[in-house]
Amino acid sequence: MAGSLPSGTPSRPVHHNRSFRSAWVAAGVSSMLAALPAVVLSNPSGLRAAEQSQPSLPQPSAPQAEASATAAGPQSAGSVGTGRLNTGSLSAGSLPEGTEIPLELELSANTLQYDDATGRVIAEGNVQAMLAGGRLLADRLEYESRTRTVFVSGSVRLQRGLQYMQASQLRYSLLEGSGEADDVYGVLDLDGSETDFSLEKAPLVPLTPARPLTCTPILPPIPNWHPYDWAVTAWGGQMIDANFGDTFFFNGRWRPEYLAGVGINKRLVDGGPFAFDLDLNLMGHAAATQQGGPYNQTVPNANVPSQAFGEGTLGVGLRIWMQPWLSLFLVEGVSFNTEVSNYERTYRERFNQFLNYLAFEVEALVNPRWSVVGRIHHRSGAYGVYSGVREGSNGYLIGLRYRFGDSRNAGRPRPTMPPAQGCPDAPPLEPGTANSMTTALDRAASGQAPQKPTPTQTHGIAQQATQPTGGVWQVARAQERARSEAISQIQQRISGVQLQQRLRLERRVGFNDRKTVPDTANTYGGIRPEQLRDLNTTSNMKLVDGGISRWRFQARHIKLSPTGWTASRMAMTNDPYTPAQSWLEAVGVQVTVVGKDETLITARTTRILLEDRLPIPGRQRQRLRKNNVDTPVVIGFDERDRNGVFVGYNAKPITVAKTGTLLLQPQIMLQRTIDGSTNSYPLPGSPPGSGGVPQPVQSGDQFGLLARWIDNRWGFSSTANLDLSTLSSQNLTNGTRSWGEIARAVKLPLLGDSTARLFGAYRFRLWNGSLGEQDVYAAYGFSLEDQGQLPRWGDSSHNFYWRVGFGNYKACTANCPSNNSSGTEVIPNLGEFWRGGGIAALSSSFPLWRGQPAPLTADQALLNSPVPIVPGLRLDTNVTGTLAYYNSGQYQNTLSFSAGPILTLGHFTRPFLDYTQFAVTGGVTLRQGLSPLSFDRAVDLGTLNFGLTQQIAGPMLVSLGYGFNVDPASGYYGATTGSYVELRWQRRSYDIGVYYSPYEQLGGIRIRLNDFNFKGTGVPFVPYHPSQAGLRQPF
Repeated sequence: MAGSLPSGTPSRPVHHNRSFRSAWVAAGVSSMLAALPAVVLSNPSGLRAAEQSQPSLPQPSAPQAEASATAAGPQSAGSVGTGRLNTGSLSAGSLPEGTEIPLELELSANTLQYDDATGRVIAEGNVQAMLAGGRLLADRLEYESRTRTVFVSGSVRLQRGLQYMQASQLRYSLLEGSGEADDVYGVLDLDGSETDFSLEKAPLVPLTPARPLTCTPILPPIPNWHPYDWAVTAWGGQMIDANFGDTFFFNGRWRPEYLAGVGINKRLVDGGPFAFDLDLNLMGHAAATQQGGPYNQTVPNANVPSQAFGEGTLGVGLRIWMQPWLSLFLVEGVSFNTEVSNYERTYRERFNQFLNYLAFEVEALVNPRWSVVGRIHHRSGAYGVYSGVREGSNGYLIGLRYRFGDSRNAGRPRPTMPPAQGCPDAPPLEPGTANSMTTALDRAASGQAPQKPTPTQTHGIAQQATQPTGGVWQVARAQERARSEAISQIQQRISGVQLQQRLRLERRVGFNDRKTVPDTANTYGGIRPEQLRDLNTTSNMKLVDGGISRWRFQARHIKLSPTGWTASRMAMTNDPYTPAQSWLEAVGVQVTVVGKDETLITARTTRILLEDRLPIPGRQRQRLRKNNVDTPVVIGFDERDRNGVFVGYNAKPITVAKTGTLLLQPQIMLQRTIDGSTNSYPLPGSPPGSGGVPQPVQSGDQFGLLARWIDNRWGFSSTANLDLSTLSSQNLTNGTRSWGEIARAVKLPLLGDSTARLFGAYRFRLWNGSLGEQDVYAAYGFSLEDQGQLPRWGDSSHNFYWRVGFGNYKACTANCPSNNSSGTEVIPNLGEFWRGGGIAALSSSFPLWRGQPAPLTADQALLNSPVPIVPGLRLDTNVTGTLAYYNSGQYQNTLSFSAGPILTLGHFTRPFLDYTQFAVTGGVTLRQGLSPLSFDRAVDLGTLNFGLTQQIAGPMLVSLGYGFNVDPASGYYGATTGSYVELRWQRRSYDIGVYYSPYEQLGGIRIRLNDFNFKGTGVPFVPYHPSQAGLRQPF
């Protein structure tokens, strides 16, 4: 070992590739370790910390370090070494060209050595490197100046600000900007990444005290409560005269038609609390003579003869186990009758033997094999998809079910990942594993990938010996207790968990793809239960909205490159706790940074796993952009403008003149093409605003387009929307809807900051209470508005909103005509008026009583909810005043007051009925005058609303809402003003809901992933149990 300075030691600003902005090592490790040779050589005598000079005194520069090293000779092995060096300046690739930043690196270890023969710096034992507010901890560190490669091994931990990464070993080349790491786990905070990954900026939060490497917890396997994958059911039941929605409330007339049969179920996917089953049923119907309906017979409502026929159904269903013995089952499929039902023929305008099938089932198990089942049996045309049929028939079934089949938990192997080296139960080192710089470089040069660990036989034997014995449920109960106890012992290493935002993914039926209600209607409108808030607001029109900013990630092995990284398998989770309730598994991952704000992620396969068991397939190619989630294919349903089902494709955004963005969605009208006719448009030459009538489909009617222009320049924000439900020249005028605005923030005397808008619209569609859907044929004008919060008064909170405006409106003076199938054209009554007015609203919330939440732990308050459920009672109020004057001399002024209590009981931690939230609100409106236009006419002067959210069992909730007109002087007295029903499976990190609003004729499936802020690092989350190492493919 010689004392001369190696030729590769940097004594000038270090320049290196930083094109991969989000790589840990590219941001901090590379800059930190580039100065290591000078640091070690600046302290060649291995002085203890107490013997060094004052830290505040100037430290030697790189040339001075060279002189000191030459004079002092080699560092002796076994000494305790610390060093501090002001490296002068480092040029980071993310800075403008030529920008230099001063950095000071502090390095300490039990031994610091320099080998002149190999040109390597070696630090061993409690290695700690501090640079620009970041910290690197490890057992051993090697740096080779010739290749500028660093190798760190043994409990590697890197932390700066909100970012954290740990690994068993890490190799990185500063020259190539590439490397690899093993046993990787960490926390990535996207909100703070721009600051924390930039060494010229102070980290967002200071470093916390160093803690040892966090290890994967060893948990008992998940119990299998339902091992039998086949079932046979004996059915019996009776039909009812009711619509599908009324069957849930047993609201209808029993009919003298009975059915009996047999059903077969085969489990397709076993996801623990979720399962997908194939559902097959063969039924026989026996109908007695009964009164017929008004359609398709010579004498309306005449009796129809007795009838016997068969029915077969085939579908796929989602089964939700709310408890091990209680499940809900939703089936979607097809139904075929051997002959036309007399009931369907006479009670429905259109009918068919082949229709859509829906079933809603509740099952209660007596033991693992036998159960009692109740089912709603429904067949219909699915909004006209099947030959234009709307409704069909409904019935109730009761059955006795027997389960059988293979009791082994077969299926796709569940992913696992063994603990990192140095942790308990870590597998033996793989053959060829790099344990030094030489081995790491040899493996990198040969392209050798880490081999899969070879499990030891003792793991499986040990686990087998401790397996509980007994029946299926006895074994499952014992496993559940052991697993719960093990989870409660996990040191989660997190605190301060707070819900930040949600990523919402939605698929709707009946969604019209356009803005109909501003967001302020929900926030500052009359007080209503949460269930009755408008679904068609500006923000709700996005079927994918929100995002996840903080992820925990884990991988067995990753390779770094200047433009990204790759991994054979990788996992990410939005859940701060372990075990994670939801996480993403990707195989064959390649991440490429293709632009400043754009990242391309590709994988051979991806899937989201819920509860470590239910796999939901994901996309193999995902392009992530800033504030945007790429979802190209859209399947929608729009009855009025598109005659049902359509498919759209979201093209790549087009940037125009740097600040403008054009979004395009070409569409194909599937249902209109299949039916061959449309009633969305009036006949050519009809007056503006006329209702649609049936007519043959032209070639251009099969296609449509949605376009949106967004621009921000010169202090103005502008949006323009174009909705074409047809490209046919014959129907283009009546198939076009458009709206747009130009807005700018302004500051006014007394009023302060406000927003000024110029707006315009053509054939704009919206809802108006009991009047239902209304059209504004044309409008343009100006408005000025503001919203905000008033200072809190005690525990109460207050929000305000005001707007004044002036514009020209051309709209219906009576109810707008709707599309019809009779062929008779309806001529509208259009009026054009100048309108000036304003609105002011104040919403307040007054807490009246507040209880105590459950303990803030993963298995209590945060088990089934992202926020603690706090029992309490509060009173919400709203006061709204409006003024509207028209050039005709007419006017409409209103003063509305609405209020209601919201009562919350329970904590949502127990298995049954431990959470109830009930709201009842009422509103009264005083009206002076009457608007000549139907879209803004105040008609619901008295309303009453109810909302209920109730835990049924486990994480299953039902949410109901209903509102109606209670003004006895109104012609719409008793009319529905809102309705909503939702069945929701809710957990801490995600929820899945199926909802429907009969009032808005809008339904869908909603999946939400929750995004949390928290302090700490958490612990690895990919499941692992020693017995899985020999039985399942390792992660």
